[in-house]
Amino acid sequence: MPRHLAYTLALDHPPGALGHWTMTKFLVLSLLRTRFDGDIVVFKNVAEPLFMVPRVGVREVCIDAGKAGDLHFWDYAQAWKFRVREQLDVAGYDKVLFLDADCLAQRNIDALLDGDWDLRVYEEPGTSAGMGHFNCFISEAEARTLKMPGINGGLLAVRAALFAEVMAAWERINFGPSPRKKHFADQAALTRLVLDTKLRVRPFTREEVAFPLVHDPRAQDYARAAVLHLAGARTFDEKLRFMFGAYMSTFFYDRQALLLHIFDT
Repeated sequence: MPRHLAYTLALDHPPGALGHWTMTKFLVLSLLRTRFDGDIVVFKNVAEPLFMVPRVGVREVCIDAGKAGDLHFWDYAQAWKFRVREQLDVAGYDKVLFLDADCLAQRNIDALLDGDWDLRVYEEPGTSAGMGHFNCFISEAEARTLKMPGINGGLLAVRAALFAEVMAAWERINFGPSPRKKHFADQAALTRLVLDTKLRVRPFTREEVAFPLVHDPRAQDYARAAVLHLAGARTFDEKLRFMFGAYMSTFFYDRQALLLHIFDT
C-alpha cells in the first residue's frame, strides 16, 4: 500500500500570537477525523503543543524561524513551505502533500493522492499566470500570451521521489531574480515552476478542493469538496470564524441538533 505524508506550517507573529496554531489544530483534527491514512507533520514556532495527549501519526516540530530581515513576516513565513524539506525524511513514502494551515478536510483525502503523476496543483479559476498575484517571475511581454491559470501556493502534492528536487527548484525561483517587484513570491514562484516544468502535472478539481471565500461561495458546492481552503478572507478573525463553523458542521451536525440542546441546558 502507498504511504503518504502531509505537512503544514503554524508560524505565528508576533510572539504570543496563536492564530495559525489554532487553524492548524482544526486542520490536523479534520485529517484525523476523516481517517487520512498517512503521517502528519506540523512545523511551528511556538512551544505550546497542539495536543496535550499526542496523536498517533502526528509529529510536532518546533523550529526557530529566525527574523524576517527585510521581508514582511508573512512573505518570510511562506518560504518555509519549501525550506523545511531538509527536516522531512520522505524515504519510504509515495506522495507528499503540503497544506496551508487554513485548509480543512471534510472527507477522506487519500483519493487525492492516488494515480500516476509527479505534481498536483490547484489552478485558480478565472485567473491567468500573468495576473498580479502570480506574475512577479513573468515578464510583461510573456504575461500577454499566457493561457495557463495562476497556481495557488497553499496546496501542493509531490511524488516523494521528486520532493527534494521540486522544493529546491521552488526555493531557487522564489529567492532568484524577478522582472517585477516581488509580490506573493512563493505563489508566483510555484506558478513559474509549473509553467516551466516537464514533470507530469495533474490539477486538483473543484470537487476535490473548494475555495468558499473566493471561488466557491455556494454552500451546496463547497460542502461536497474533500478539502476547503479558506484563502481570501478579509480579516483573520473572519477566516477563523468560518473555519470553526465548517469544522463543527462537518463533524458534529445532526438533524436533531443534539449539541445545541446540550449547550442550551
